Amino acid sequence: MVSENHSPQYYRKVVALSNKGHVDWKIKTADDYSFTSGSHVVLITTVEFSFIACEYPIVFVETSGEFKPVAVLGLKPNQNSFLREDNSWNGKYIPAYIRRYPFILSGDMSATNGQDITYTVCIDESYIGFNKEFGENLFDSDGRYSTYLEGTIKFLKDFQFEGQVTEKFCKKLTKLNILEPMQANIASKEQKDFSLSGFWIVSNDKLKGKKPLELVELVKSDEMAFIYAHLASLSKFQSLVSQIN
Repeated sequence: MVSENHSPQYYRKVVALSNKGHVDWKIKTADDYSFTSGSHVVLITTVEFSFIACEYPIVFVETSGEFKPVAVLGLKPNQNSFLREDNSWNGKYIPAYIRRYPFILSGDMSATNGQDITYTVCIDESYIGFNKEFGENLFDSDGRYSTYLEGTIKFLKDFQFEGQVTEKFCKKLTKLNILEPMQANIASKEQKDFSLSGFWIVSNDKLKGKKPLELVELVKSDEMAFIYAHLASLSKFQSLVSQIN
Protein backbone atom coordinates (compact mmCIF):
# COMPACT_ATOMS: atom_id res chain seq x y z
CA MET A 1 0.00 0.00 0.00
CA VAL A 2 2.37 2.66 1.24
CA SER A 3 6.09 2.82 1.55
CA GLU A 4 6.65 3.48 5.21
CA ASN A 5 10.39 3.32 5.29
CA HIS A 6 10.60 6.99 6.20
CA SER A 7 8.59 8.67 8.94
CA PRO A 8 5.22 6.90 8.73
CA GLN A 9 2.29 9.09 9.70
CA TYR A 10 1.86 9.52 13.50
CA TYR A 11 5.06 7.64 14.37
CA ARG A 12 7.92 9.60 15.95
CA LYS A 13 10.35 7.09 17.47
CA VAL A 14 10.08 3.72 15.69
CA VAL A 15 12.24 0.94 17.09
CA ALA A 16 12.23 -2.84 16.81
CA LEU A 17 10.32 -4.55 19.63
CA SER A 18 12.69 -6.62 21.74
CA ASN A 19 12.20 -9.09 24.59
CA LYS A 20 15.39 -7.66 26.05
CA GLY A 21 14.67 -3.96 25.88
CA HIS A 22 10.89 -4.20 26.31
CA VAL A 23 10.36 -7.43 28.24
CA ASP A 24 8.72 -5.67 31.20
CA TRP A 25 6.78 -3.14 29.14
CA LYS A 26 3.01 -2.87 29.21
CA ILE A 27 0.56 -0.90 27.11
CA LYS A 28 -2.33 0.97 28.63
CA THR A 29 -5.07 0.95 26.03
CA ALA A 30 -7.36 3.94 26.27
CA ASP A 31 -9.73 5.98 24.16
CA ASP A 32 -7.05 8.59 23.50
CA TYR A 33 -6.41 9.52 19.89
CA SER A 34 -4.49 12.73 20.53
CA PHE A 35 -1.71 11.47 18.24
CA THR A 36 -4.00 12.12 15.25
CA SER A 37 -4.52 15.80 16.06
CA GLY A 38 -2.14 17.11 13.43
CA SER A 39 -3.56 15.34 10.38
CA HIS A 40 -6.58 15.91 8.17
CA VAL A 41 -6.24 12.69 6.13
CA VAL A 42 -5.33 9.10 6.93
CA LEU A 43 -4.36 6.20 4.69
CA ILE A 44 -6.96 3.46 4.25
CA THR A 45 -7.32 0.10 2.50
CA THR A 46 -9.99 -1.04 0.06
CA VAL A 47 -11.44 -3.59 2.49
CA GLU A 48 -12.45 -0.59 4.62
CA PHE A 49 -14.14 1.41 1.86
CA SER A 50 -17.71 0.33 2.65
CA PHE A 51 -17.28 1.28 6.32
CA ILE A 52 -15.33 4.47 5.66
CA ALA A 53 -17.86 5.69 3.09
CA CYS A 54 -20.58 5.90 5.74
CA GLU A 55 -18.73 8.63 7.64
CA TYR A 56 -15.72 9.97 5.75
CA PRO A 57 -15.01 11.21 2.22
CA ILE A 58 -12.69 8.83 0.35
CA VAL A 59 -10.29 10.46 -2.08
CA PHE A 60 -6.90 9.71 -3.59
CA VAL A 61 -3.59 11.50 -3.11
CA GLU A 62 -0.60 11.30 -5.41
CA THR A 63 2.85 10.64 -4.00
CA SER A 64 5.86 10.11 -6.25
CA GLY A 65 3.60 9.22 -9.17
CA GLU A 66 1.55 6.68 -7.19
CA PHE A 67 -2.02 7.09 -5.98
CA LYS A 68 -3.15 6.12 -2.51
CA PRO A 69 -6.64 6.25 -0.96
CA VAL A 70 -7.21 8.33 2.14
CA ALA A 71 -10.11 9.14 4.41
CA VAL A 72 -10.57 12.89 4.87
CA LEU A 73 -10.71 13.82 8.55
CA GLY A 74 -10.94 17.59 8.12
CA LEU A 75 -11.10 20.30 5.49
CA LYS A 76 -8.07 22.21 6.70
CA PRO A 77 -4.49 21.00 6.98
CA ASN A 78 -3.72 19.76 10.51
CA GLN A 79 -7.41 19.75 11.46
CA ASN A 80 -8.99 16.46 12.54
CA SER A 81 -12.73 17.05 12.90
CA PHE A 82 -13.25 13.54 14.30
CA LEU A 83 -11.12 14.20 17.38
CA ARG A 84 -13.14 15.39 20.36
CA GLU A 85 -11.80 17.84 22.95
CA ASP A 86 -11.22 14.95 25.36
CA ASN A 87 -9.19 13.18 22.62
CA SER A 88 -11.81 10.45 22.11
CA TRP A 89 -12.96 9.55 18.59
CA ASN A 90 -16.14 11.10 17.22
CA GLY A 91 -17.08 8.37 14.77
CA LYS A 92 -18.42 4.82 14.69
CA TYR A 93 -15.63 3.41 12.52
CA ILE A 94 -11.97 4.13 13.25
CA PRO A 95 -9.63 3.55 10.29
CA ALA A 96 -7.31 0.56 10.68
CA TYR A 97 -4.20 2.70 10.22
CA ILE A 98 -5.15 4.55 13.39
CA ARG A 99 -6.14 1.40 15.29
CA ARG A 100 -2.79 -0.25 14.68
CA TYR A 101 -0.84 2.57 16.32
CA PRO A 102 1.63 2.43 18.13
CA PHE A 103 2.60 -0.88 16.47
CA ILE A 104 3.90 -1.33 12.93
CA LEU A 105 5.59 -4.02 10.85
CA SER A 106 8.82 -3.62 8.95
CA GLY A 107 10.12 -6.14 6.44
CA ASP A 108 9.33 -8.18 3.34
CA MET A 109 5.57 -8.53 2.93
CA SER A 110 5.73 -9.60 -0.72
CA ALA A 111 4.10 -13.02 -0.36
CA THR A 112 0.72 -12.84 -2.07
CA ASN A 113 -0.87 -15.52 0.08
CA GLY A 114 0.11 -13.86 3.32
CA GLN A 115 2.41 -16.74 4.31
CA ASP A 116 6.19 -17.11 4.69
CA ILE A 117 6.52 -13.46 5.53
CA THR A 118 9.69 -12.04 7.00
CA TYR A 119 8.95 -9.08 9.22
CA THR A 120 10.04 -7.19 12.31
CA VAL A 121 7.53 -5.96 14.87
CA CYS A 122 8.20 -2.32 15.71
CA ILE A 123 6.69 0.19 18.10
CA ASP A 124 6.64 3.93 18.55
CA GLU A 125 8.46 4.24 21.87
CA SER A 126 7.12 7.77 22.28
CA TYR A 127 3.54 6.51 22.70
CA ILE A 128 2.21 7.74 26.04
CA GLY A 129 0.42 4.45 26.75
CA PHE A 130 3.64 2.46 27.25
CA ASN A 131 4.63 1.90 30.87
CA LYS A 132 5.84 -0.79 33.28
CA GLU A 133 2.93 -0.87 35.72
CA PHE A 134 -0.51 -0.93 34.10
CA GLY A 135 -2.15 -2.50 31.05
CA GLU A 136 -1.53 -5.40 28.71
CA ASN A 137 1.82 -7.22 28.83
CA LEU A 138 3.86 -7.22 25.62
CA PHE A 139 5.75 -10.37 26.68
CA ASP A 140 5.04 -13.24 29.03
CA SER A 141 7.29 -14.30 31.90
CA ASP A 142 9.40 -16.42 29.52
CA GLY A 143 10.08 -13.51 27.18
CA ARG A 144 7.68 -14.75 24.50
CA TYR A 145 5.01 -12.67 22.81
CA SER A 146 1.97 -12.27 25.04
CA THR A 147 -1.50 -13.32 23.87
CA TYR A 148 -2.32 -9.64 23.43
CA LEU A 149 0.74 -9.06 21.26
CA GLU A 150 0.07 -12.17 19.17
CA GLY A 151 -3.40 -10.82 18.36
CA THR A 152 -1.92 -7.45 17.54
CA ILE A 153 0.62 -8.99 15.15
CA LYS A 154 -2.14 -10.86 13.31
CA PHE A 155 -3.96 -7.56 12.87
CA LEU A 156 -0.78 -5.93 11.56
CA LYS A 157 -0.16 -8.74 9.07
CA ASP A 158 -3.75 -8.54 7.82
CA PHE A 159 -3.38 -4.79 7.43
CA GLN A 160 -0.19 -5.18 5.40
CA PHE A 161 -1.80 -7.77 3.15
CA GLU A 162 -4.82 -5.54 2.53
CA GLY A 163 -2.36 -2.80 1.70
CA GLN A 164 -1.05 -4.90 -1.17
CA VAL A 165 -4.59 -5.40 -2.46
CA THR A 166 -5.13 -1.65 -2.26
CA GLU A 167 -1.93 -0.94 -4.14
CA LYS A 168 -3.05 -3.20 -7.01
CA PHE A 169 -6.41 -1.44 -7.11
CA CYS A 170 -4.77 1.97 -7.36
CA LYS A 171 -2.52 0.74 -10.14
CA LYS A 172 -5.63 -0.44 -11.98
CA LEU A 173 -7.18 3.03 -11.68
CA THR A 174 -3.98 4.56 -13.01
CA LYS A 175 -3.85 2.15 -15.93
CA LEU A 176 -7.47 2.87 -16.82
CA ASN A 177 -6.78 6.61 -16.55
CA ILE A 178 -10.07 7.35 -14.79
CA LEU A 179 -8.78 9.61 -12.00
CA GLU A 180 -9.02 13.38 -12.21
CA PRO A 181 -8.03 16.24 -9.87
CA MET A 182 -10.75 17.35 -7.49
CA GLN A 183 -11.41 21.07 -7.28
CA ALA A 184 -13.99 22.45 -4.87
CA ASN A 185 -14.72 25.80 -3.28
CA ILE A 186 -15.89 25.48 0.31
CA ALA A 187 -17.79 28.13 2.25
CA SER A 188 -17.46 27.88 6.04
CA LYS A 189 -20.09 28.91 8.58
CA GLU A 190 -18.27 32.24 8.81
CA GLN A 191 -18.86 32.55 5.04
CA LYS A 192 -15.14 32.42 4.36
CA ASP A 193 -14.41 30.66 1.08
CA PHE A 194 -11.36 28.52 0.42
CA SER A 195 -10.37 26.03 -2.22
CA LEU A 196 -10.05 22.32 -1.57
CA SER A 197 -7.40 20.82 -3.83
CA GLY A 198 -4.68 18.20 -3.92
CA PHE A 199 -7.16 15.32 -4.03
CA TRP A 200 -8.07 13.03 -6.91
CA ILE A 201 -11.38 11.31 -7.58
CA VAL A 202 -12.76 8.85 -10.13
CA SER A 203 -14.30 10.63 -13.10
CA ASN A 204 -17.79 9.37 -13.91
CA ASP A 205 -17.39 10.44 -17.52
CA LYS A 206 -14.09 8.58 -17.91
CA LEU A 207 -15.57 5.52 -16.21
CA LYS A 208 -18.54 5.50 -18.58
CA GLY A 209 -16.16 5.76 -21.51
CA LYS A 210 -14.37 2.51 -20.71
CA LYS A 211 -14.80 -0.55 -22.90
CA PRO A 212 -17.44 -3.10 -21.79
CA LEU A 213 -14.81 -5.76 -21.10
CA GLU A 214 -12.89 -3.37 -18.86
CA LEU A 215 -16.05 -2.62 -16.88
CA VAL A 216 -16.88 -6.32 -16.60
CA GLU A 217 -13.40 -6.98 -15.22
CA LEU A 218 -13.91 -4.30 -12.58
CA VAL A 219 -17.20 -5.87 -11.54
CA LYS A 220 -15.86 -9.43 -11.40
CA SER A 221 -12.86 -8.37 -9.30
CA ASP A 222 -15.13 -6.42 -6.89
CA GLU A 223 -13.15 -3.29 -7.74
CA MET A 224 -16.27 -1.62 -9.09
CA ALA A 225 -17.74 -1.86 -5.59
CA PHE A 226 -14.71 0.04 -4.29
CA ILE A 227 -15.26 2.73 -6.93
CA TYR A 228 -18.95 3.09 -6.08
CA ALA A 229 -18.15 3.33 -2.35
CA HIS A 230 -15.59 6.06 -3.14
CA LEU A 231 -18.06 8.03 -5.26
CA ALA A 232 -20.84 7.71 -2.68
CA SER A 233 -18.52 8.88 0.08
CA LEU A 234 -17.95 12.26 -1.59
CA SER A 235 -21.28 13.44 -0.19
CA LYS A 236 -19.65 13.32 3.27
CA PHE A 237 -17.68 16.45 2.44
CA GLN A 238 -20.79 18.44 3.29
CA SER A 239 -20.83 17.11 6.85
CA LEU A 240 -17.25 18.37 7.33
CA VAL A 241 -18.10 21.93 6.30
CA SER A 242 -19.76 22.70 9.64
CA GLN A 243 -16.56 21.63 11.42
CA ILE A 244 -14.42 24.34 9.80
CA ASN A 245 -13.14 26.87 12.30
